Amino acid sequence: MIERVEETLRNLLSDPSAAVREAASESMDRLRAKRAVEDFRSRLLGGGIEERLRVVYAAGEMGGGEGVSLLLQALSDASAEVRGAAVRALAPFPSPQVLKSLWEMLPKEHGVVLGNLLETLGASGRKELAPHVEKFFDHADPEVRAKAVAAYSRMVGEGGWEKVLARAADPSDSVRAAVAAALGGYPSNRP
Repeated sequence: MIERVEETLRNLLSDPSAAVREAASESMDRLRAKRAVEDFRSRLLGGGIEERLRVVYAAGEMGGGEGVSLLLQALSDASAEVRGAAVRALAPFPSPQVLKSLWEMLPKEHGVVLGNLLETLGASGRKELAPHVEKFFDHADPEVRAKAVAAYSRMVGEGGWEKVLARAADPSDSVRAAVAAALGGYPSNRP
């Protein structure tokens, strides 16, 4: 059946009507995208790490429901590198489903993946996530603490800036640098 559908669409691509050609072209693109998604999905499951990373980057560029679906699947990859890349690629897609999936990963991750999670959650600007990010202010890894400060500053409400200021005395220069950078975003219209 799919062969008949594609053949019909190819014929409609040369229809005298511009509206028909445009609709046929859009339908052909959707069919190709669906095939590509299934190919990508199989590469995520059975490809090497480089191939899985390429799928993550392609899915991020693809966007839409198909791309986000692939990225959400990549969040459970065995490789921290693939999970970390998927987390970063999801930043432009802060839907409730995406944010819930990322939030659920917080207690299980560490290192770069955890830092990427904090950055992506911070990029969402969702104030209700701020308490979950704040929990990482005292993390053992100074890079994670720095990412938490930066993320929190993007989510914080009026009363939260004191918590950012309190981190200015952190022993790690990366955390203090994150505080300094965050303070540059302090709303200038507030006292």
